[in-house]
Amino acid sequence: MSGERQVRVYCAGGCEVVQLVGEIDHATAPLVERDVLVSVRASTGVVVDLSETTFLDSAGLLCLDRVITVFSDRGAPVRVAAPAAGMVRFTLDLIGFLPGLLAEDVPAALAEIAV
Repeated sequence: MSGERQVRVYCAGGCEVVQLVGEIDHATAPLVERDVLVSVRASTGVVVDLSETTFLDSAGLLCLDRVITVFSDRGAPVRVAAPAAGMVRFTLDLIGFLPGLLAEDVPAALAEIAV
């Protein structure tokens, strides 16, 4: 993804939403992880939005795990929004990603954090 930013951050429902765009793979995962950790300072909650993520390999999964761990360690609840019909969600389900952290979309993830 030359020239296009892969991490977009915005506020919604009192939380910070981190949208990951495009392929998160061996070549891009370190930069994505750095961008997320530098851009997000949330303490009230973080939603990682994978609706615009087209591919996630093992490096992308490790990046996602590290990001979730950092925010959890800061005391911020974290949810991952990944559409059920998408390839990224298939990958997350295949590896046994924690179902309690998964939501269908950003509004559902925000609602889970607010509970």
